[in-house]
Amino acid sequence: MLLTYTSLPAVDWLVLPAAGLPGCRREVAVCRVPVAENQLHSPHLFGLLTLAEQQRARRYHAVADYHRFVVGRATLRLLLGGCLGVPPAALHFAAGPNYKPLLATAPELHYNVSHSGNWVLIAIGPMALGVDVEKINADFPFEEILDHSFSPAERAFVAQHPVPAAAFYRLWTRKEAFVKGTAQGIDADFARVPALDGRHQWQAAHPNPIGSWTVSSFAAAAGYVAALAYPAAIPASQVQFYEVGEGLFRG
Repeated sequence: MLLTYTSLPAVDWLVLPAAGLPGCRREVAVCRVPVAENQLHSPHLFGLLTLAEQQRARRYHAVADYHRFVVGRATLRLLLGGCLGVPPAALHFAAGPNYKPLLATAPELHYNVSHSGNWVLIAIGPMALGVDVEKINADFPFEEILDHSFSPAERAFVAQHPVPAAAFYRLWTRKEAFVKGTAQGIDADFARVPALDGRHQWQAAHPNPIGSWTVSSFAAAAGYVAALAYPAAIPASQVQFYEVGEGLFRG
């Protein structure tokens, strides 16, 4: 399996049309959702969730966690429902290979979700993909993870970087996005999953029909680093970035 790792320049976040994603069946769309700015819509969005999802939301004791789940889950339903032309509540999710979530009624439309701090990222497209976002925490003791999850070259990259914490999160999100996209699961040996810039040959622990992948790092927002993993068959020109706002929630 050939893997290509790159870092994108400043991302141009387009305003998501009120009608939803314009080309979700032919392009990869990465949507970012600011939670705090949209939590006033939580009462309305709560009603778009299933009974099981509503019960899960109520189990969150921290207010921020509650709003992050409600806003994120309802946005996912709105986006996917718009792509398929069905009501958000009519969508049914299931567990695919290695428990990777998929749409039970439309498995040909792929999605992946990640959240950290105030941001939720949702990636949707016509092929398998993975996304991960992390808020850079300079106080996080990432050194404890390096020996277990990073190769010697990656550990050297982090140690020599002017901002080691930023370097750690950049490589970590790449590993997470790739593992999520390929459904390698929690059994993946992170130290063997490459994450440095350039091209790498890698042997998957679990067979995957897609031979070559691209993993691109990008800034999700100030102080947040993210990565998107998608099949190399999809050209970079077919990856679009959207900002989700009130237009979708009021549409």
